[in-house]
Amino acid sequence: MNLQKLTILFSTILLSLLFFQTFLLSQNFTRQIKTQKEIEKISREIEALKISVPLQNSLSNLENFVKEKNLIKAKQIKFVEVLEGKTASK
Repeated sequence: MNLQKLTILFSTILLSLLFFQTFLLSQNFTRQIKTQKEIEKISREIEALKISVPLQNSLSNLENFVKEKNLIKAKQIKFVEVLEGKTASK
């Protein structure tokens, strides 16, 4: 009789521990999925920044070039002619 009660108690404890470990494992798995999604999101943001930073630098360089050469905005371009690798507009 005592052995049967001890077996039931031991089985109940082991079953409870099994459920608790399963719960912890599922939490870790969920956390891992969320972390992976965050990593992917940050990676996409990094790629976007890798593209936008050089673009901003080139636009800044273009703005400086326009200021240095005292260029003005054209109202209308009638035609563009390419001569010997150079571009001219009139």
